[in-house]
Amino acid sequence: MKLSLLGDIQLPRLPVPPLENTMQKYLKTLQPLLSDKKHDEVKKLVDKFAGENGLGRKLQLYLLDRREKLDNWAYEYWLNDMYLNFRNPILINSNPGMVFPPRKFTTILDVARFTARLIDATLDHKEILNKKALPIEKATSRELGQPLCMAQYYRILGCCRIPGKNRDSQYIAEIVQEQDHPSEHVIVMCRNQQYCVPIQAADRGRLTEEEICAQLLYILNDAPCQGNIVPIGILTGWKRTLWAEARDELMRDEHNERNIDLINKALLIVCLDEALPPAFNCRLQKGGKGFNAGNRDESNLAHQMIHGGGSRCNSANRWFDKTVQLIISGDGACGLCYEHSMAEGVAVIQLLEQLWKHADSLGDPAEVLSLNISHLPPPERLEWILDANDMKRIEEAGEVVDNLVKDLDFQVFRFIGYGKSFMKSCKVSPDVYIQLALQLAYYKLYGKLTATYESASTRRFLLGRVDCIRSASPEALQWVMAMSQPKEDVNNKKVTFHLVSDDRKYELWCEAVRVQTQEMIDNILGMGIDIHLLGLREAARETSPTAASALPDIFTDESYRIANKFLLSTSQVATTMNSFMGYGPVEPDGYGASYNPKNDQIIFCLSAFWSSEVTSTSRFAQSLEESLNSMQVLLSRRNEA
Repeated sequence: MKLSLLGDIQLPRLPVPPLENTMQKYLKTLQPLLSDKKHDEVKKLVDKFAGENGLGRKLQLYLLDRREKLDNWAYEYWLNDMYLNFRNPILINSNPGMVFPPRKFTTILDVARFTARLIDATLDHKEILNKKALPIEKATSRELGQPLCMAQYYRILGCCRIPGKNRDSQYIAEIVQEQDHPSEHVIVMCRNQQYCVPIQAADRGRLTEEEICAQLLYILNDAPCQGNIVPIGILTGWKRTLWAEARDELMRDEHNERNIDLINKALLIVCLDEALPPAFNCRLQKGGKGFNAGNRDESNLAHQMIHGGGSRCNSANRWFDKTVQLIISGDGACGLCYEHSMAEGVAVIQLLEQLWKHADSLGDPAEVLSLNISHLPPPERLEWILDANDMKRIEEAGEVVDNLVKDLDFQVFRFIGYGKSFMKSCKVSPDVYIQLALQLAYYKLYGKLTATYESASTRRFLLGRVDCIRSASPEALQWVMAMSQPKEDVNNKKVTFHLVSDDRKYELWCEAVRVQTQEMIDNILGMGIDIHLLGLREAARETSPTAASALPDIFTDESYRIANKFLLSTSQVATTMNSFMGYGPVEPDGYGASYNPKNDQIIFCLSAFWSSEVTSTSRFAQSLEESLNSMQVLLSRRNEA
C-alpha cells in the first residue's frame, strides 16, 4: 500500500498484470482484426517474446522493479505516449469541447454578471483545493466504497501545457498550504486580445463579484475599440513543434515572456466570444432536437467550443494550451474547451457543473445593478512585441487551423428512442450496451470491426488515469454478424426468415455482453492490456544495448500498428445537466464518438473528417439509430417471452 499524495487515504500502486494474461488477451484482441494466417504468424511472435527464454520475461521483471520504486510505474510512459509526444495541433485532435445549455443575455451587463459568478465560484473551489479539503470520491461498483485517487482534480486550475520541440511539458500550479489568500488572476480573452484580471491579492484580498463584474464590463467595452490586433492566440493551435519554436522566439523579449508567464499561471482563461454564423456547419441534423442559441443548433455550438470556428471567428480568441477555457458568447452560448493532458473529463465536468449550478442558484443576474466600482485599476491588456517572422508564423498557423476547422465533420445526434432506463431493464450496463451498439453500427457500414478505444478509469490506484477498454471482441463480431444477416425470400414468396434465429442472436448477445463487462472490470481493476504493452515497449527501449529504437518483433510487426489504429475512439461522458462533450477523431479515416446516456435518450457527439473518403457522421448516425432500434426489438421480444 502507498499513502496518497493528497491526504491520509491509502491507495494501492497500479499493478503490473501477469505477462501470460496480457499476451493471451492481446492475441484475442487481434482475432477480429487479422486474417487467420496473419494471426498464426503473430502467435509465433508472442510465443517467442513471452516464452521461457523470451525478452518479455526480462522486461516484466524491469516493470515489477519500476513498480516498487515509483508511485505509479506507468504514469510517465502513458502521459508521454498519449499526450506530450503528440506533434499535431491539439485543437480538434486532442482538446475536447463541452456545451452547456445556453443562457439568455439581453445586455453586456448580463454577460459580465454571469461570467463574474463563474469566476467567483472558481475562487471558492480553489480555496478548497488549497486546503486539500476536496472530498474523497469512492467507487460506486466493483469493490464498492474503495477510495479513488483525487490527484487530477488538483491539476486543473492554474495549470498549462507547454509546447516542446520534441516533447511537450506541463506547468502545474503548486497547492498553497500556508497562505489563506494567495494571489490569483485570470486571463480574459476578447476580440483576440488578452487581459490580465487580478481577482485575489495578498495585500488587498479577494475581489467581490461586483468588482469582478466591473472588470469584465471594462474589457467588453474596451476590446472593440482597439485596432491593429494581432491574433497571437492562433499560434497555440499550430503543430506542436512549430508552436514551440515560435514561443521560444517570442520569449526572447522579456515583455512577451512576462505575458506568457501570466497566461501559464492564470487560474483559468475566460473567452468572451462572438457567435458563430448560423450557417456554420449548416446541415440536416439527425435525431431529436436539443437546445439552441439564437438560430444556432447544438452542432454549431459544439464547433464553437471545440475550435472556435477558425481564424476569422474565435479560434484566435483561445489559448489552447490552457487546461480550462470558459467560453461565453453574447447570444447565450456557453461552454468549455479544455486541454486534456492534465485530467480526464470526469474531473473537469464536475468542476464546471459546480460553477454553473452556483450561477443558476443566484437568480437573474440583471437584478443586481449596483456597479459603481471606481477604486480598482482597469485590467491590463497584454501587449506583444512582434517582428516580421512572428507575423509570418501567425499567418501560417492560421492557415493550418482554418484547414483543420473546415475538415471537421461533426454532428450532435440525440437518439430519443429510449435511454439507460430501458438498458437497465435488460439487466445490462448502459456503457456495455452502447459500446456494443457502436460495434454493430460500424459493422453495418463497413462489414468488419476495427480497433476500438474506450477510456476506463484506473483511479482506484495512486495517480491512476485511464486504460483502454477494447470493445471489438471475437464475441462482439459473432453477434454483429448475426444481427446483420439479411432476410431472404422463400420460393419467391413474400414470407421471409432470418438466417439466424432471434434465440441465437440473444445467446450471442449475452456472450458479447459478458465479455465486454469482464473487459471493463479488468481495466478498472488495473488488468488492462494497453498500459502493460506500452510499459513493455518502453522498457525494451530503455534496456536495449543498441539503438534506442530497437524493439521486439511484436512491437514492430504490422499487427501492433493495426491493434493501435483506433478508427473508433469512444468515451462515455456523463453529466448531471443537459450538457455534452465532444472531440475529434484520432485517425484520418476514423470516428470520434462520445456519448451521454440519459434516462430516456442518448446524446452522441460524432466526429469524422470531410477529407476522408470512407467516413461520414451522417451515415454513422443513421447506422447507429438503426442498430439501437434493432437491439430494442430483439431485447423487447426476449423480455416479453
